[in-house]
Amino acid sequence: MNSATLHVSGLSTAQRPGVGDALRGLAVAAKGVVVALWAAVSQPAPAALQAPLTAFEEAENLRAIAFEWLQSDPEFAQDLYCAADRHELASRRPS
Repeated sequence: MNSATLHVSGLSTAQRPGVGDALRGLAVAAKGVVVALWAAVSQPAPAALQAPLTAFEEAENLRAIAFEWLQSDPEFAQDLYCAADRHELASRRPS
């Protein structure tokens, strides 16, 4: 069995933190809270809170992806163009 001895003679003469130290710590903590709140308020709204895209905007996004694929895989790009057209036209039909 092991044992350890702790000499605490130096702890009794140590100075306790005063009110000034406590207020300084409180000020640092308050500054951290204000910085965190400002960061949370100034962030842009998440995508879930923004207005949903229209069918035209979704189709245009798909066409942009198709354009990126046009050089490497033209058949796939054409499929994407067709899908964008179908999606846009389907949204125009009365239900």
